[in-house]
Amino acid sequence: MTIELSIIVAAVGCLVGVAGWLAGRDKRVAQDAEWRGQVNAKLDVIVGINSKVAELDREVNKHGERIKAAEASAAQAHHRIDEIREDIGKK
Repeated sequence: MTIELSIIVAAVGCLVGVAGWLAGRDKRVAQDAEWRGQVNAKLDVIVGINSKVAELDREVNKHGERIKAAEASAAQAHHRIDEIREDIGKK
């Protein structure tokens, strides 16, 4: 009788241990999934920021080209104004 009782207690203990291990494993899996989701969200934000920075770089380059064109146009206008002043000064 004592051997049967000890076998039953051992079997119940084993089942409780396995049930605890399975519950812990499920919690760990859920926590890992949550962590991975957070990491993926942060990476998506970083990738989004990188694409926005690249877009801003392109815009800055466009503005730089437009500024260069405006400076060249202003230089030509100054040259023409100087020519007009010289013509007026000669008269």
